[in-house]
Amino acid sequence: MQEELPFSKPTPLRRITALEAIQGSVISALERVELMSSDDYETFILEWLFGCRNKRYAKVRSFAGAGDKGRDVVGYYADGSIDIYQCKHYNNKIAPTTIYPELGKLCYYTFSGAYPVPKKYFIVAPKGCGPAVLDWLDNPKHINEKLIANWENYCLKLITSTKDIVLTKELKKYVESFDFSILNDLAPHEIIEEHKLTEYHVLRFGGGIKKYRELIPAPETNIQPREQTYTELLFKIYEQELNQKIQNISELRNIGGRYFTHFNTQRNSFYSAESLDKFSRENFTEANPSPFSELLDDAHSILETTLELHQGDSGYRRILLASQELKRTDFSSNPLHLEIKPLDKDGLCNHLANENRIKWIDS
Repeated sequence: MQEELPFSKPTPLRRITALEAIQGSVISALERVELMSSDDYETFILEWLFGCRNKRYAKVRSFAGAGDKGRDVVGYYADGSIDIYQCKHYNNKIAPTTIYPELGKLCYYTFSGAYPVPKKYFIVAPKGCGPAVLDWLDNPKHINEKLIANWENYCLKLITSTKDIVLTKELKKYVESFDFSILNDLAPHEIIEEHKLTEYHVLRFGGGIKKYRELIPAPETNIQPREQTYTELLFKIYEQELNQKIQNISELRNIGGRYFTHFNTQRNSFYSAESLDKFSRENFTEANPSPFSELLDDAHSILETTLELHQGDSGYRRILLASQELKRTDFSSNPLHLEIKPLDKDGLCNHLANENRIKWIDS
């Protein structure tokens, strides 16, 4: 009787981090690119082109899908000349059999005048090009004869679904003389490195912030037009407390005391939250809604309950309770949570008041 072997228990190689416990193992940007769908991959390439190469081109267009005529993404120069980016999302490196139909389309459609011969034709694929295709790129003069030899098997029926593209005498002569030195490959890691410089990178891959938060500016001496609504609401709660009319900062300054101090703190908090909003827009440009907008929505949801529970209290007490409630909240689900200061939380109250989303005094 054959002796049964004991099971081998795998031993962890290292400690697990708190982040991994929540979201699993970290996936590198390169692995994420390989896991993308074809549509996502083409969008990724568009992000890269718009973010990094937009100064090179007058415009960039995507033709991906049926009828693309062998041009997934096209960069247009100001003079009308073009570059083509052929996006091939395959599980393996690009082989000659994969690229033959695309080169056939390039030759046929430029021969027929559908678009001009590009200045550069880039092959962009998550796994990159295989050794045979890389050899072609190093010695492009061999591509012509190989494409002609394989036309019947890989081009005849694959250039368009509407008809067979026969290699006529004229078309063959065109293919023979075609300058394939325009072909280039772009390795996935090269694209990822350039993509890091774009505003899209953090949204797609994470990886931290691009621009740090600046020093929080001090409020202007005079109340600015953008502050008008929340400061008027503050004057109303002080009027309720003091039982006297307050129309401006000068009148409140003359009274002095805790209400003048409170008013200055609230203005500081408004400017502090403004700087957080700017930080949010600079680092999460394409997020919709922005993290700061989500922060305001979360704060509004919390304050609605607090204000309802204390409906009969004075406006001054309600604003203090609102501030206290927000300072207890860590907003840990928001991308900005590590940057939120206590003063920002007071500022959220004032931004919501400034947008007429909350009121301290029921009227």
